[in-house]
Amino acid sequence: MSQGITSVHVRNLDDNGANVSNGICHIAKILVVNTTGAAAFIQVFDMPIASVTIGTTRPMFVIPVAATSGFQFIDFNEPGLYFTNRCAMFSTTAAEGATGSDDGVFVQCFLN
Repeated sequence: MSQGITSVHVRNLDDNGANVSNGICHIAKILVVNTTGAAAFIQVFDMPIASVTIGTTRPMFVIPVAATSGFQFIDFNEPGLYFTNRCAMFSTTAAEGATGSDDGVFVQCFLN
Protein backbone atom coordinates (compact mmCIF):
# COMPACT_ATOMS: atom_id res chain seq x y z
CA MET A 1 0.00 0.00 0.00
CA SER A 2 1.39 3.40 -0.91
CA GLN A 3 1.63 6.36 1.43
CA GLY A 4 -0.16 9.63 0.92
CA ILE A 5 1.69 12.42 -0.82
CA THR A 6 2.57 15.62 1.01
CA SER A 7 3.42 18.92 -0.62
CA VAL A 8 6.19 21.37 0.24
CA HIS A 9 6.17 24.88 -1.28
CA VAL A 10 9.31 27.03 -1.34
CA ARG A 11 8.85 30.72 -2.14
CA ASN A 12 11.69 32.90 -3.51
CA LEU A 13 14.28 30.12 -3.53
CA ASP A 14 17.83 31.51 -3.79
CA ASP A 15 21.41 30.84 -2.66
CA ASN A 16 20.24 30.54 0.98
CA GLY A 17 18.58 27.26 0.02
CA ALA A 18 15.75 25.32 1.58
CA ASN A 19 15.48 21.92 3.21
CA VAL A 20 12.57 20.32 1.39
CA SER A 21 12.49 17.27 3.66
CA ASN A 22 13.41 16.62 7.29
CA GLY A 23 15.15 13.36 6.48
CA ILE A 24 14.84 10.34 4.20
CA CYS A 25 12.18 10.84 1.53
CA HIS A 26 10.94 9.99 -1.94
CA ILE A 27 10.14 12.91 -4.20
CA ALA A 28 7.37 12.03 -6.63
CA LYS A 29 7.14 15.31 -8.54
CA ILE A 30 8.80 18.73 -8.71
CA LEU A 31 7.20 21.83 -10.18
CA VAL A 32 9.28 25.00 -10.68
CA VAL A 33 8.13 28.45 -11.81
CA ASN A 34 10.60 31.25 -12.56
CA THR A 35 9.17 34.78 -12.74
CA THR A 36 12.57 36.53 -12.67
CA GLY A 37 14.17 38.20 -15.68
CA ALA A 38 17.05 35.70 -15.79
CA ALA A 39 17.32 31.94 -16.18
CA ALA A 40 17.41 30.02 -12.90
CA PHE A 41 19.06 26.72 -12.05
CA ILE A 42 17.64 24.62 -9.22
CA GLN A 43 20.48 22.70 -7.59
CA VAL A 44 19.24 19.60 -5.77
CA PHE A 45 21.27 17.88 -3.02
CA ASP A 46 20.92 14.74 -0.92
CA MET A 47 22.11 16.52 2.24
CA PRO A 48 20.94 19.36 4.48
CA ILE A 49 21.66 22.95 3.39
CA ALA A 50 24.11 23.32 6.31
CA SER A 51 26.33 20.65 4.66
CA VAL A 52 26.39 22.35 1.23
CA THR A 53 28.96 24.91 0.12
CA ILE A 54 27.08 26.38 -2.82
CA GLY A 55 29.30 26.66 -5.90
CA THR A 56 31.68 23.98 -4.56
CA THR A 57 29.58 20.98 -3.49
CA ARG A 58 28.35 19.11 -6.58
CA PRO A 59 24.58 18.78 -6.77
CA MET A 60 22.77 15.48 -7.26
CA PHE A 61 21.15 17.09 -10.32
CA VAL A 62 20.26 20.55 -11.68
CA ILE A 63 16.93 21.73 -13.11
CA PRO A 64 17.28 24.60 -15.64
CA VAL A 65 14.33 27.02 -15.79
CA ALA A 66 13.94 29.72 -18.45
CA ALA A 67 13.54 33.41 -17.55
CA THR A 68 10.31 35.36 -17.06
CA SER A 69 7.68 32.64 -17.28
CA GLY A 70 9.87 29.55 -17.17
CA PHE A 71 8.13 26.41 -16.01
CA GLN A 72 9.43 22.90 -15.34
CA PHE A 73 7.45 19.87 -14.23
CA ILE A 74 9.29 16.65 -13.44
CA ASP A 75 7.44 13.42 -12.62
CA PHE A 76 9.74 10.76 -11.16
CA ASN A 77 6.95 8.12 -11.27
CA GLU A 78 6.44 5.50 -8.55
CA PRO A 79 8.10 5.27 -6.09
CA GLY A 80 9.88 8.56 -6.81
CA LEU A 81 13.43 9.79 -6.44
CA TYR A 82 14.96 8.48 -3.21
CA PHE A 83 16.94 10.75 -0.86
CA THR A 84 18.93 8.94 1.84
CA ASN A 85 19.73 12.03 3.96
CA ARG A 86 17.61 15.09 3.28
CA CYS A 87 16.48 16.90 0.15
CA ALA A 88 17.87 20.44 -0.07
CA MET A 89 17.52 22.89 -2.97
CA PHE A 90 19.10 26.17 -4.03
CA SER A 91 18.33 28.50 -6.95
CA THR A 92 21.29 30.10 -8.70
CA THR A 93 22.07 31.99 -11.90
CA ALA A 94 24.42 29.26 -13.21
CA ALA A 95 24.13 25.45 -13.24
CA GLU A 96 26.66 24.88 -10.45
CA GLY A 97 27.15 28.52 -9.48
CA ALA A 98 27.08 30.34 -6.18
CA THR A 99 25.13 33.50 -7.10
CA GLY A 100 21.53 33.28 -5.98
CA SER A 101 18.52 33.97 -8.16
CA ASP A 102 16.42 37.06 -7.56
CA ASP A 103 13.06 36.77 -5.79
CA GLY A 104 10.54 35.03 -7.99
CA VAL A 105 11.63 31.38 -8.14
CA PHE A 106 9.00 29.07 -6.68
CA VAL A 107 9.31 25.33 -6.15
CA GLN A 108 6.57 22.83 -5.26
CA CYS A 109 7.70 19.33 -4.25
CA PHE A 110 5.41 16.37 -3.79
CA LEU A 111 6.90 13.83 -1.34
CA ASN A 112 5.76 10.31 -0.58
